[in-house]
Amino acid sequence: MKSVFIALSVLLALPAFATTIEIGKPLPKLSIEEHGELLLSDDEFSYQPWESRSAGMPQVLQYLAGRASAQKQSKPFTDRLQEELPYGSYNVTTIVNLDDALWGTSAFVASEVRSSKREHPASTIVLDEDGLGQETWQLEKGGAAIVLLDSDGEVLFIKQGGMSEEEILAALDLIRQQLPKTKS
Repeated sequence: MKSVFIALSVLLALPAFATTIEIGKPLPKLSIEEHGELLLSDDEFSYQPWESRSAGMPQVLQYLAGRASAQKQSKPFTDRLQEELPYGSYNVTTIVNLDDALWGTSAFVASEVRSSKREHPASTIVLDEDGLGQETWQLEKGGAAIVLLDSDGEVLFIKQGGMSEEEILAALDLIRQQLPKTKS
């Protein structure tokens, strides 16, 4: 009986999900054909297929369940990012998993995403209607994931769930290290 308890304790202490995203390696490819990247032109919305690829500059990829609680998990980091680093020196891509929205709220979530695109037209926002990112990258349900990539698309950092102050500072420092050096 004691050995069963020890084995169960070990299993419970392991992370529930092991992601396919690995630091020091390229981000596993993700293609979203349905919905995809949200575009805004002449006050009209449209979609185009989206594929993960190198942005040619440091990239912050934010993968969110279609729930307010997921956005709250990443907000402390994204707020600090906007406050501390020059806009345009890195790329931000937000992917919203509509398949992981609370029952009956997908239309509301999509409407909120469109409002956000109107407010930040230069931002890259992707709707993942079928949860392909969660499946491909093996991310936890119901939450947020922040992935930092260098200009070649190699993973520098990944964090699922809320970030501690130390993790926020470390992530910001990693992005700063990737920014082009300006001559004084």
